[in-house]
Amino acid sequence: MGYGKPEKFGPERECSDQTDLCLAWSDDISLTLCFIVSLTYYGGYSREHLAQQYMNWWMNGFMSPTGVCFTPHVHIKQTIEQMSIVQAADSIGVITDEKSYTAPPPPPAAALLRISPIAYFYANHLPSIRLQVITNCIRAMFGQEISIEIFVVYIELLVSALNGQAKEEILQSIHIPIGQCDPMSTALIKLIDVLQNDNNDIKQGVQQALTFNQSAEQECKWLNPYDSNQTLIVTLYLQVGGALYYKTIPSEWFTRVYAKETLTALVKWLDYERQSKQVEEKNSS
Repeated sequence: MGYGKPEKFGPERECSDQTDLCLAWSDDISLTLCFIVSLTYYGGYSREHLAQQYMNWWMNGFMSPTGVCFTPHVHIKQTIEQMSIVQAADSIGVITDEKSYTAPPPPPAAALLRISPIAYFYANHLPSIRLQVITNCIRAMFGQEISIEIFVVYIELLVSALNGQAKEEILQSIHIPIGQCDPMSTALIKLIDVLQNDNNDIKQGVQQALTFNQSAEQECKWLNPYDSNQTLIVTLYLQVGGALYYKTIPSEWFTRVYAKETLTALVKWLDYERQSKQVEEKNSS
């Protein structure tokens, strides 16, 4: 199984029929899967390779449940354009002032989901390595002025869960700056509240997380109707809760996973490449 660079980009193809298939996952999930593919294929974080996978999704429907891309949200287009501009400038050795040609979009709450593959690929690396990757990734996506603090908190939360640390210890180690009211901080606070009150039962946790679902008016009718920002808390909870309670996840949930074989193959590929890279780094040290 392999994913290379697309040979060429065709014109954007936008879905005009909102079928049930589109509800399989959101645009942010597609971008998350693109990041997993990039980390796995490239063997680590590459801004250039990740930007190519994002563009491949936008133009060719790569990692889209429908095979074509819905009209992306404005903030997603801005992120991809931001990465492309920075990459183009770097490729010709030009030092640019980002503020002079673009206004980097503030990260939406779903940005926590988009960068979560860092936790999966770098779970066994030093925190300093993850910090460097997070910093480079966020700077490329959202500009130099964006704080990475909340991103780091979420990635370390997910890493701790993946590495089998007790939930109580994980929650005690989390520190969110006082007075933060941005969308990401708010989402993280809600997630922690669900984790604290789920009685160590993933089914109860999902039900609690679902109470945070919210509706929002769409920018246009051709957007993917499944918006991660509306269901973000339950999605983040399933990431962390799935790692904490993987032994007690109801079996019927797995039977209802869309594109199960593709996602299973992607997970196995990620795990293989991650372990191979760790062996390579150990042998070279």
